[in-house]
Amino acid sequence: MPKKSDKTPEQILIDELNKKIEELESEKKSLETEKKDQEEMVKRAQFDYINLKMDFDRFQKNTADEKKTQKATLLIESIKKFLPFVETMRKSLESIDEEQKESSLGEWVAVMYKNFLSTLAAMHIEPIEALGQEPDTLMHEPVGMQPTENEKLKGKIIQEFERGFVYKKDGETKVITTSKVVIGQ
Repeated sequence: MPKKSDKTPEQILIDELNKKIEELESEKKSLETEKKDQEEMVKRAQFDYINLKMDFDRFQKNTADEKKTQKATLLIESIKKFLPFVETMRKSLESIDEEQKESSLGEWVAVMYKNFLSTLAAMHIEPIEALGQEPDTLMHEPVGMQPTENEKLKGKIIQEFERGFVYKKDGETKVITTSKVVIGQ
């Protein structure tokens, strides 16, 4: 014969409800732990995303800077090979007399020289100012000293033996060739 429980139906119901509450609280704890784990995973993913984004932005900036620097360096190295030709034309124009300058050959050399200078200017390459300036060790290379009677020119550049050029763009200045100069004493 089955044994009768000493519990009343209300107590049995209460026990079943308490058991169900314990199961629900256990499930709640489990879900809260899972929620915390997922929140941590989201935070880590956001942190990783921000770091990756910063790394990518830094990479893009560095790549753009390198590309700009490489373009400037390539331009400078290429132009450096043509500058002796430009300097030869300048010296030719300075050494010929007025009659020869007015000849068709003299005019042609002058036009070619001006065209070279304007093309260089379009590439952000300019001649270095020298005459009458204080010598700048970055821009001017003294090749000699010459006595001068003019007190204002003592310690300043009085003759430009060879013209120098600089690359100037976006606040950046790079010396391509220094001016070879004579300084007054």
